[in-house]
Parts: sequence; C-alpha cells; structure tokens
Amino acid sequence: MNNEKYTTYTLENFLDDDAFIKWVSGKEQDVLIAQFWSEFPVQYPSVADNFNFAVSVIRTYRSQEIWENKDNKAHLLDRITATIAAEESRRPGIFRRMNVWVRAAAIALVATAGGYLIYSKLNRPHMEMIATGYGEKRTITLPDHSVVTLNATSSISFLEKWDTVAPREIWIDGEAFFDVKHLNRDTTNVRPGQRFLVHSNGLTIEVLGTSFNVRSRHGKTKVGLVTGKIQVGFKEGPTAPKAVVMLPGDYIEYADNHLLLTKKINKPESIRRWIQVPLTFTDATLGEIIETLQDNYGYTVKVSEQSIKKLKIEGDINVANVEELLTVITTTLNVKIEQPSEKELVIASGK
Repeated sequence: MNNEKYTTYTLENFLDDDAFIKWVSGKEQDVLIAQFWSEFPVQYPSVADNFNFAVSVIRTYRSQEIWENKDNKAHLLDRITATIAAEESRRPGIFRRMNVWVRAAAIALVATAGGYLIYSKLNRPHMEMIATGYGEKRTITLPDHSVVTLNATSSISFLEKWDTVAPREIWIDGEAFFDVKHLNRDTTNVRPGQRFLVHSNGLTIEVLGTSFNVRSRHGKTKVGLVTGKIQVGFKEGPTAPKAVVMLPGDYIEYADNHLLLTKKINKPESIRRWIQVPLTFTDATLGEIIETLQDNYGYTVKVSEQSIKKLKIEGDINVANVEELLTVITTTLNVKIEQPSEKELVIASGK
C-alpha cells in the first residue's frame, strides 16, 4: 500500500478510496491491511478527524440499506442514484468510483460544513440525514414538531415528511436526547401514525410521548428515560432479551443482543444535563471520560497502563471545555497529563 498519500487525505479522499471502503464495510480479509486501518488514527493523527468521520458516514449509510419495506429501500436508492447522476456531470473527479450510498453522502458533505444535511429534492418524501462534527451539538425539529438534540459526532435519519398512516421512525448513531410530541391519549388504542420508533444498534424504542436519551457508540447502546413511558424491543434472536418497559429514571445498557445493565437513576433530569453543559459526568471513571474525549472531541488518548482507566471521580463534573476537564482530572486523580499535540493526550500514573 502507498501509505504516504494518506497523510494529506481529505474527507472526500477517504470516501473515494476503495481500500478504505472495503475495510469499513467489513470485507477486508487481509490481516495486515485491516491492522493498518485499525491503527490509522494513531499513526496519522493529523488526518484522524477526517478518517473517523468518513467511517461514521459509511457505516451510517450502510445501516440505511436495512429496510422492513423493500419498496421504500428501492425508492430511496433510486433517489440517491438520480442525485449522483446530476452531481457527477458537474464534479466527475470526486464521484468517479464511489458506491451508491457513500457517494450520496459525499455529495452533501462537499456542499456543507459544520452540521451536515443529506437529502435529495428530486423525489418526495425523501430520507434526511443530519449529523454533527466534533464538539458540535444541534437541535432539530422533526416533522411532527418533536425535538431532538444531537450530541457531537452523532447522526439521525428520518423521512422528510410523516403522515398519519405510517409510524414516525428515526435511525440514530451516536447520542441524542428526544422530546417527543404526544399524539395519543388512549394507550389502549394506538393508531400506526401515532407510534414513534427510534432504531439503534439492534434495538427499537417505542414511544407515545416522552423525553429520553439514547447513546449508541462502540457497539453498546444506552437508554435513559426522563419523563413518560417507553418500551424497548430488541433484535430477534435465540439470546435476545424480552422487551423492557421503562419508567422515569430507568436506565439500560445493551450490546451484542444482551441486556448488560438495568438501574434506576435518582435524578432523571441528570440524563439530559449534557444539553446545557458541554462536559458533564456523574461518578465517572477515567475510562468513561477518555471515551467522551475521543468520541465527541476527536482526541487520541494514550494511557501508561490500562488499570488507570478504572480510577473514578465521585460526584458530578460540570465544565465548559476540555481544558477545565483536564484540570479536574489532574487535581482529583493521581495522574499526569501531557499533550504532545493539539488533539493528542498521554495520561500516566502520578506515582
């Protein structure tokens, strides 16, 4: 492989690279090549942000290929293809070799910055995808006037228009807080158009009217309920857990078709605290804090030994920026933090 070319790769370059796409899609059989891509963000930190976001885009678009209604899938692919054809005539160099779903993402990513809105105006209704970059949050009003607050490096997809016949459906990757408009007062007689479904990593959250948080990263999905009532169903399988009905303060963690954790949160409102405060944690381990720095802000974090990730800061942390967070860590835990570059941290024991 010609590795030198990757040192200057833009987002569009990654989305146009066949070897990269093959690896993200899980089709790379060569162990050495797969290892190269897995270690890429560490080896090439200067382009790690573009690399990570390209991975997110490709995986999100692949997830949209899974539809219960095959006609909907066919219509969506037709609309994406039509958009690509029009864009190729204008910018053939960028879109020459991409697969359909990746190329559609690149069209919008080339045209927008900050928050990303992917759509086609050629046919309606169409799918919209809204995503955020590192350190960015966005508030989105859905077609039914429900409100979603999207955390950093997260995305949601949904139909541009909702009718009264089909359920309201959202697909999420990352973290979002939902404040859902209540359309039904009689829970014994729920019409299809009154259902609100959120799909994430093998589970489906069904809502009538409520507010809750979903965080789906690294193959694990966490759901916390603030108000109302929801039912969480799981991907079918021999080891799949039974559906869970959640009440305010309930919190669950799910991964690999297993329910890993269920607990009660004393102050349900704390679930949504990240909306008002940039960096907020409660009884967090250093490992959890590191994960947020990597996922939401694009940092590469190295630790001198894995055991220090288990160190915990008791109580609440509410800070406005990363600098303040690092100060809290060093003054509370017995660790030292070095910063070799703007987006790289090295954490070592203070002993």
